[in-house]
Amino acid sequence: MNLLKAVSISILFGISAVSAAEWQTDIKSNNPIVGKIWDNANQRFITQQQLLDQMSEIDWILLGENHETDIHHELQTEILELLSQKKILGNVAFEMANTDQQSALDSALGEPSNPEQLNWQKGWPWEWYESPVNLALTKANRVLSTDLTRQQQMQAYMDESIDHPNEHYKNFMLDILYESHCGKLPKSQLGNMLRVQIARDRQMGRVLKENSTDKVDLYIAGNMHVRKDAGVPFHNELNSLSIMMLSFGESQDPFEIVPDSYQDEAIADYVIFTPKVEQRDHCSQIEG
Repeated sequence: MNLLKAVSISILFGISAVSAAEWQTDIKSNNPIVGKIWDNANQRFITQQQLLDQMSEIDWILLGENHETDIHHELQTEILELLSQKKILGNVAFEMANTDQQSALDSALGEPSNPEQLNWQKGWPWEWYESPVNLALTKANRVLSTDLTRQQQMQAYMDESIDHPNEHYKNFMLDILYESHCGKLPKSQLGNMLRVQIARDRQMGRVLKENSTDKVDLYIAGNMHVRKDAGVPFHNELNSLSIMMLSFGESQDPFEIVPDSYQDEAIADYVIFTPKVEQRDHCSQIEG
């Protein structure tokens, strides 16, 4: 780290920024930036209230998560509660629910539910999403399913008319898919998977555009889907604000923690830093 950047970061820590103590969620860490909110555009920390003020001016808040991180689900629930308490919560949409589940979500609106009633998909463990889903059902105007069904995803897999927006995006996404499959599949086999990713992001964006309210609407999804350079806001024209929750290790430098974009644009508007957690070993389950 150069001296100028080090001085800049020390100044950033000195401003009135949100800390782990301001969240009700129990975020245990000795790292001073855990729990803080990073403004990517202005390269500074902001307070929780400043973030809420920004939310009030936007149609859709795109809140990204690492699916396996419990703290992310707890923070989702807390943000939902904050918006509800301020009486500005509109619709809430979930990547984890596909369009076949919409009638079940509509029927359950107004009270907590269960995975059987919602036809909740086993690939999304209910214990991860019970709290944010049930809070949304009791507090939101409407809870929206956004994803393609399994059959629709298979159709997209075979649909050669689905094209990538540009070569830079294509190469970036193929690298992501290659790494996420632990290098066990050749990139020549990943083009069909990229079609599915594009189709899903376009579909989820359509649902959001068609269901915005005059309040603050919240979309909960994986971090890739809220990326401004690759996800839902990349494929759709939305009046949206992207927030990524990122787990990290010992670094105290936001410039090291937040990934760079493959293009000249921030990957998200804001980042909430959370402690590093151990992830499951997915690679052992993938056959080359």
